[in-house]
Amino acid sequence: MKKGFTLVELLAVLVILGAIILVAVPSLISTNKASEENEYSEFKTTIENAAEAYVEIHPDKYADLKNGTTTSVTIPTETLVSAGLVEGNMVNPQTENRIISEASYVSAQNSSGVITYTYVAG
Repeated sequence: MKKGFTLVELLAVLVILGAIILVAVPSLISTNKASEENEYSEFKTTIENAAEAYVEIHPDKYADLKNGTTTSVTIPTETLVSAGLVEGNMVNPQTENRIISEASYVSAQNSSGVITYTYVAG
């Protein structure tokens, strides 16, 4: 009697492996996209928190924002980098573009005494 696998058995194994791959690959791709979105969201939050810290460090410069005389100011992200509050080499994992650029900034808005910080990509 010969030992080994028949062609039908080998084909069955290949079909099973193909089915596993068809199920696993889309799941891995969606997990990777979700991870990239989370990473970008964390970068944005880090930049917004740095802008809040920058405003707190410079109370004289942003007194009008804090007391409500001025309702909105923009803080360039490069200012946050030069102050050492964020790293300048952050990269958006979805687009591979730098997050910190000359055109990006944080908008600080005072609404009824509550200051909100929003990162705006350039």
